[in-house]
Amino acid sequence: MISLVLAESELERVPRQILAHPSVRLQAKHKKKPAETLILDASLHHSAMTSLSEGRRRGRPDIAHIFLLCALESIANKEKLIKNIIIHTRNNDAISIDPETRIMRNYPRFIGLMEQLFEKKMIKAGKKTLLNLQQQTNLSTIIKNLHADHVIVCSETAKKTDMKKYFTTLKQKQNDHIACIIGGFPSGTFHSNIEELCDDIVCLHQEKLTAWTTVNEILTWYYHTVQRL
Repeated sequence: MISLVLAESELERVPRQILAHPSVRLQAKHKKKPAETLILDASLHHSAMTSLSEGRRRGRPDIAHIFLLCALESIANKEKLIKNIIIHTRNNDAISIDPETRIMRNYPRFIGLMEQLFEKKMIKAGKKTLLNLQQQTNLSTIIKNLHADHVIVCSETAKKTDMKKYFTTLKQKQNDHIACIIGGFPSGTFHSNIEELCDDIVCLHQEKLTAWTTVNEILTWYYHTVQRL
């Protein structure tokens, strides 16, 4: 089994510092919602974000959206090889997504779902919890709670890894539960000390890859390795 963690993703509510900005107020009026319940989005709040710390990195919920679509629709997930999917945010929110969840492909509807999740902390379908949000949960705690046999981080800073051989070796050593950490930010590096959180840092390509390309590659190699052994 494999668990996926989208780490330090830029998914957050509009910060209080810019709640009064015209672009935020206009969207709040349009959606008929309080400004503080909106999800920060660089495509809508760009002018307001210039005053935010790390403003050029923030407001990218689209990364989490595409990442989830790729993971949930993957062959690995259809074969029930994904154990956990967690989105960790810059504010140390931990969003757990049931692998059987079907995330809407429409981006505005996804944003509406995230706004609802931040408000209610849980999304259910009948008695089944599809999404659950826990606050004040740092990346280290998330990794520990997964109880994985082996934890890997994907980064272009490491030496290029032959993932077929790598997953084969892990499987032969009976590492039955692998946790994979993928950065959820558009640029820069991890704020967390990832070397202390993982067993290995793997590199799929020397150039920086998007989170969704990375998860596609990881799940494809993992699926074919598991199927072969």
